[in-house]
Amino acid sequence: MIKNGDKYTIGVAYGDSQRFRFEDNGTISLYHQSEKANIPNTVLAWINSAKYSHLLENHVLPLREQTSSNMIQYVHDWFPVHHSAAMKKFYSENRNDLILLDWPWCFGDIMPVEWLWKVMINELNEKQIKVFSEQRLWEEIFKVWQKVCTKDFVFSLLNNITVNLERVVKNQGDYVD
Repeated sequence: MIKNGDKYTIGVAYGDSQRFRFEDNGTISLYHQSEKANIPNTVLAWINSAKYSHLLENHVLPLREQTSSNMIQYVHDWFPVHHSAAMKKFYSENRNDLILLDWPWCFGDIMPVEWLWKVMINELNEKQIKVFSEQRLWEEIFKVWQKVCTKDFVFSLLNNITVNLERVVKNQGDYVD
């Protein structure tokens, strides 16, 4: 992967999922435990198979028109919705438009979108935003997404992929922060 870093930075879209949580005192954090659907005081910043395929169809697949191959390369993590029967069917139906790139299981924490989640939670905590409902949590996530997820920020994440891969190798596959 390190030798072929461009394969993961040029003409590639990334997908990831993250659950945000609010505590009884209103503090917001990233939730890394169960992947069950209904977890109190949390919102999933990614979605079920139907919404996920809709998102890919309407926002990722159109990017293929900007590539010389008229295909978009796509990387996602190992969240169950990405590998559901419905999504496997979607990938099969769109195999002429979408190339799924392998992403090692243990490299999840260096996916560009993982860094986005970290920046978002830092932004929420620096501003000491407190929420006491799932609706309000979702609103705050959306606001910080709009602020943080700029074109320059996305390019900086993509440009750091090779550096972060090297850090994982140096850490013998362990997480990097």
